[in-house]
Amino acid sequence: MKSLYKIYYSKKVLFTAILLVGSLYSGHAQISNPGDVDDEVPAAPIDGFIGIGLLVGAAYGIKKKLKRKEE
Repeated sequence: MKSLYKIYYSKKVLFTAILLVGSLYSGHAQISNPGDVDDEVPAAPIDGFIGIGLLVGAAYGIKKKLKRKEE
């Protein structure tokens, strides 16, 4: 059983590493904005709902983890 866990864990780590390295390359390949773009007003405001979303996601993750430990 432990060998299956090691294989699963190693695949998970490898996938995460590939995903992170891939995102680094795409981040450097972005096209710069031309000088005539008006970036004064954002299309969608970024406000406190991001923090609330992170808190809700963290609470949900903790709830699932505790539920899995009980089983």
